[in-house]
Amino acid sequence: MSASAAVSPAAHLRRRSREALAALAVQYLLGMAANLIGEPDSTFLRVVDAIIIILHVLIAIGLVVVSVRVLLAARAAGVGERLAVWGLVVMVISFLAGVLTISIGSDWASYVMAAGFLVAAALYAGTFLASYRLDRAASA
Repeated sequence: MSASAAVSPAAHLRRRSREALAALAVQYLLGMAANLIGEPDSTFLRVVDAIIIILHVLIAIGLVVVSVRVLLAARAAGVGERLAVWGLVVMVISFLAGVLTISIGSDWASYVMAAGFLVAAALYAGTFLASYRLDRAASA
């Protein structure tokens, strides 16, 4: 029996939800750092800002992937599916808002990204907590 087969569906959903929440936290901190730097006035700050933006974009791609993984884990567990679907929708919208922010510099798109962070964090906290309902139901 492989190690992944030994993991319960609830534990798998918990792990995926934690991945999403951790990635959202890192994404938030990188976004705040990019905003604090603003328009860099030195070469060093331009390099740091570029690194931060590149990491922000890479984690955004990873968040979309993790959102799909949370949805698959929720479906396998049979709990938190609706939360996971909405989490994926919010992540895709936030990702597209990020593309708009970078491409046209829209402050409103940046606002949508920030709102998307809050909504996604709440949804993935919900999937995390839903996994405990499954454990409680199994032990009863």
